[in-house]
Amino acid sequence: MSNPFKFGEAVIGECFADREKETRDIIEYIKAGQNLFIYSYRRLGKTSLIMNIMKILQVKKEVMPIYVDIQKVTSQAQFIEVYASAVSKALLNWKQSLEKISNFFRKIVPSFEIDQQGVWKISFDFSKTKGSIEKSLEEVFEMPQRLAFSYKKRVVVIFDEFQEIENLNGKSFEKKIRSFIQHHDKVCYIFMGSKMHMIMDMFNNPQRAFYKSGAIYPISVIDKAEMAQFVYRRFSSSGKRITKKLAQEIVEIASDIPYNVQLLSFNVWLLAKKRITKKDIKKAIDTIMHTQNELFFNIYDSASLHQRAALYALSQTGEIFSQDTILRYNLGTASSVQASLKSLVKETVVHKDGTKYYIGDPFFKLWLQRNISI
Repeated sequence: MSNPFKFGEAVIGECFADREKETRDIIEYIKAGQNLFIYSYRRLGKTSLIMNIMKILQVKKEVMPIYVDIQKVTSQAQFIEVYASAVSKALLNWKQSLEKISNFFRKIVPSFEIDQQGVWKISFDFSKTKGSIEKSLEEVFEMPQRLAFSYKKRVVVIFDEFQEIENLNGKSFEKKIRSFIQHHDKVCYIFMGSKMHMIMDMFNNPQRAFYKSGAIYPISVIDKAEMAQFVYRRFSSSGKRITKKLAQEIVEIASDIPYNVQLLSFNVWLLAKKRITKKDIKKAIDTIMHTQNELFFNIYDSASLHQRAALYALSQTGEIFSQDTILRYNLGTASSVQASLKSLVKETVVHKDGTKYYIGDPFFKLWLQRNISI
């Protein structure tokens, strides 16, 4: 039996910890043609959620989903290539012929090849494009609306890590996108982001092009009981027995973060025999500390002295602004603590919930507790 837990990639099917309410909600937004801003910190499963929703939409054939990952896009030309490839992939999923797909493009020239599994792949090279970036952008942004009319279906375009468009000529590119899509009545857009301060500024700042341009939908951690039941069910179905209490303990240790729950469960499953014990969980944590040691050290090493002190204090206590904490951990002035936390939040190492600050990764917090003393 193979390991029933997956992490580090989008998780679909049985390995996905069901978010039934979120799935229903988002599908209803899509059917209503409502633009949506989805945001959360990393590792809470946004991409896995949207991939499972796309799978549902593809099976029902009521809506054509187009998924565009712009996390690693570094230029407007590359953006065109990635967007055009996403449109082509959506058409392939709808079993359209290569000729029909090719005819959909006027200025952007597609290339076709077969991969090792015998599956057709379509890619685009902007250097072969007939026309300027401006004209090509206009074409690629008009394609979802054209598809909606051609197939008489609603189209949903999902931009993952949408805040990264700030790297593509900043707010002027943002305005350009808004001007292209604002009259698309057959297409709804989902803008997803994990850099919370950036995606929220896009939505809440009156000076930004996407100000109040859709509904906002935060993704939080999965209900602890639901997550523990998922862990219990996955262990049981793979032939390894675990008590509900230990399943709950795994969820607690991983702070109910889907990625971390899957990571810890994966290692527990790997180490355990037929029955899961507390000792197996402890060994799995030690394994994670060992495999992640260099990563955690680099995060800590790249922080300033004030930031390191703040990180250590957060690993020991949740009340970082109290006078006792500031003195005990030599944090300096309250303003310097605030500046350190602001930088750490921007880097997503520290998360902020209302007025409370906490270390986002529970395993990094544990690493600090085990390895750092100030």
